[in-house]
Amino acid sequence: MSAVTAVLERVIPGQDVDRGRVARLTVAHAGADLFQAAVPALIPFFVAERGMSYADAGLLVLAGSLASSVMQPLAGVVGDRVRASWLQPLGLVLAGAGLLAATLLDSFSAIAVALLFGGLGVAIFHPEAFRATRAAAAASPGAALGVFALGGNIGFALGPSLVVPLGAAYGIEAAGAVAVIPLLGALLLGRGVPSDLSSPAAEADAVPLPSDWRTFGFATLGATAAAGVLFGLMAFAPVWFDETLGSGVGLGSAAVTGMLLAGAAGTYAAGALGDRHGRRPVVLVAVLALVPLSAVLPLTGPLLAVVLLIVIGFVLEGIFYPLVIVAQDGLPRHAGLAAGTALGLSVGVAAGTTSLLGVLVDANGPVAALWGCAVLAVVALGAGALAVSRAPAPRPRRPRR
Repeated sequence: MSAVTAVLERVIPGQDVDRGRVARLTVAHAGADLFQAAVPALIPFFVAERGMSYADAGLLVLAGSLASSVMQPLAGVVGDRVRASWLQPLGLVLAGAGLLAATLLDSFSAIAVALLFGGLGVAIFHPEAFRATRAAAAASPGAALGVFALGGNIGFALGPSLVVPLGAAYGIEAAGAVAVIPLLGALLLGRGVPSDLSSPAAEADAVPLPSDWRTFGFATLGATAAAGVLFGLMAFAPVWFDETLGSGVGLGSAAVTGMLLAGAAGTYAAGALGDRHGRRPVVLVAVLALVPLSAVLPLTGPLLAVVLLIVIGFVLEGIFYPLVIVAQDGLPRHAGLAAGTALGLSVGVAAGTTSLLGVLVDANGPVAALWGCAVLAVVALGAGALAVSRAPAPRPRRPRR
């Protein structure tokens, strides 16, 4: 444990940081995001072993995804009112139970209900876990959230890498064994991690700030546009490599994998830099870099495209989480709503933009999707710049008498 403590002290510097709580929330985050990645990996098993069509199996994935993204703002509102740390493990229990039930049930409607409950669990977990991580991080929220996000990345990677081999070897019921990971995350959290952003004494000394809905709106729009770029490139860059560049889907898929891995590093780097220098310069540099990178990408050849995608992945994650923090700072009295909208709903909307980009691809080929991503990068630039220019200053304290 001393080695783990030493690593955490290095990656999350500063005083008053509860690194143990951050570590527990990070592991729990892996369990929550495993659900989101495991459900799409179940599609071939729903078709082969439950006799569904691919369209029906896709609707099941949509049920889980919509519940996890659309319900996050509502879950955040509930969290703002309840302020209960047990919401975190409850969300993980629902996610794990929903995933397990979906692999054991036979009927389409029963599986859909199970996945809806699992997605609701993910929606409940994220706003409260995000707020709890900020609370545990003291003056280093960016670095702590970078570590927290890494847990989510690991969960996304574990989902299909465990579901597919288990399902192929032993059937869909065996694939459901991956549900033990979110359930273990709930056990690790116990009654949950306190999610108050400050102690009661500090709250008493703090001058309450009014809600700045414009800052919240711009930050959420910027985060949504940045996520749209990511989803668009994930969906259509491999097709572009194959059909336009003639390099094959394999190279394109490898480039997207590199982009996602670079994003994990970018999340932490942007968070740590934001703690040191403020969110404004970090977000501005990132969005200013994203626009030319996205505009040049459709004009490049295969090797340079791989390099650019990796750099874009690093830059994109330098935009998303800092803007989520700005959105939350814009609504200091509604931190759960802000996190649920900017973190969850924005991702759901961004995923939906892939269907619009697909229309462009059908009409003009895969390179059109890349140009669409470049347009989204411009939106991220405008909204992100407006958000950080309006971001509230640190909360002042009332003088002690």
